[in-house]
Amino acid sequence: MYKAGKRPKSKRWRALKWVLLTVVLLACIGWAGQAIRHALKPKTVITQGRAVTTHVSYTTKTKHYNEGDFALDIPDTWQPIPRPAGPYKSFTWQSSDRITDGQVIEIYEDTIPENFSVNRVLIVEGENDHLMINGSISDNCSNYTDQFSSANPLAAPAKWQGVAFLCDQANQERDVIGTSSTDGINTVILKSQSAGASHKFLFTYTDYSVNPDYTVFLNVLNSLRMN
Repeated sequence: MYKAGKRPKSKRWRALKWVLLTVVLLACIGWAGQAIRHALKPKTVITQGRAVTTHVSYTTKTKHYNEGDFALDIPDTWQPIPRPAGPYKSFTWQSSDRITDGQVIEIYEDTIPENFSVNRVLIVEGENDHLMINGSISDNCSNYTDQFSSANPLAAPAKWQGVAFLCDQANQERDVIGTSSTDGINTVILKSQSAGASHKFLFTYTDYSVNPDYTVFLNVLNSLRMN
């Protein structure tokens, strides 16, 4: 109906008004649904756990082993491993720590594996009947060894502190430490105090944990004395 002073509302405006009302209504329904689902959802709080760093601490309790030509102290929770058949005179102890799958210390005497390669190296020196540790354990040798310098990535020639050793570039994720000295690759010479005889040694340490701790290895080396 027409009234004086007022413009008649167009059909387009009425249609637009209903569209807007419909959009607002649908938005309200959607918001209400979300609120209901949130109210019914179990109150579970998810938090990220703190990273756990496992360190193998060196216990003060040790067991003394006398292996004929030498003697040393091993943590009392470690167990000796029977010597495998083969050409090498070796001595092995393994940790019983289940968290880290067990660390391993292995000693080769006189007959040294020629191509034994490691991921890290510790330079040592023979001081008659005992060892002197020179410097610190190296970084992973793949970080400072030219991977193109050798046709054999399993035993690439490398040097740390000017001393030669063999770097295992093919297994960079391992953590095997070996000793080397100016006496030769993988070799250090110690002298028996009683018999006066000299013997060649290679000492190795393998750690399977995410955050290796080399304290045990260093303490074992420091405890070693020739008989």
